Amino acid sequence: MDKKQLLINSLAKIMVGHQPQINHLVEKYPQAAITIKNDGSPVTELDLLLSAYIESLMEEHFPQVTFYSEENYSDWKFPLLALDPLDGTREYIEGRDEWAISLGLFENDSFDGEGWVYNPKTGECFDDSKVINFHKKPVYRGEVSRSEFKNGLFEGKDSSRFSISPVGSIAYKLGRLSGNKCDFVVSLRPKNIWDIAGGTLLSKKAGMKFYSQGKEVTKVQKIYEAPLIWCHEEIFSELSEVYP
Repeated sequence: MDKKQLLINSLAKIMVGHQPQINHLVEKYPQAAITIKNDGSPVTELDLLLSAYIESLMEEHFPQVTFYSEENYSDWKFPLLALDPLDGTREYIEGRDEWAISLGLFENDSFDGEGWVYNPKTGECFDDSKVINFHKKPVYRGEVSRSEFKNGLFEGKDSSRFSISPVGSIAYKLGRLSGNKCDFVVSLRPKNIWDIAGGTLLSKKAGMKFYSQGKEVTKVQKIYEAPLIWCHEEIFSELSEVYP
């Protein structure tokens, strides 16, 4: 089976078909044991169980594709599956329903492919983005990191044209963006590819663009430096002045 044949398989269809099993794992671990990784970030038993389960699915359906997960990464080659099994671990630990599973499938290093984002707690599944036509508005609604907002990164960045609300996981925010539940997403801290792969692919299919440090992103890489903005290109210039 060649690469193109592999990528014909519907990632979303496979994952939607296994949502009941994923839900079962989540229900089984409403709280899970926490350990601290070398970089100081927390990881829970549920992170590891979801990562192992989804990796086994990907090995079954996409055996020739490199698996690149936050909890299991080594090789970096294409075609590539980028997974964050629980994006928003702190939200999960603190009992907020603002976390999600993010999966993105890339045939090569062009930022094109198939994305899937799922929030098991709310039941929201983002897997089939439709183009969201741009409409001028007096005020555009955006979503930003809850921790970045709490830590004051958005202080002094007020604008009468843009309103922001703090929401947890970046994957969840990008899924919501692709579902037309907000107009833009901004992050003022770097992000790994596994954090943003699924949601960025979905939002791009919905007509949005992804910008890192003021430039449109067209290539897949391991880390993207801030500021990071996802939006319709028609409002990027104004947004980049507020969040330079």
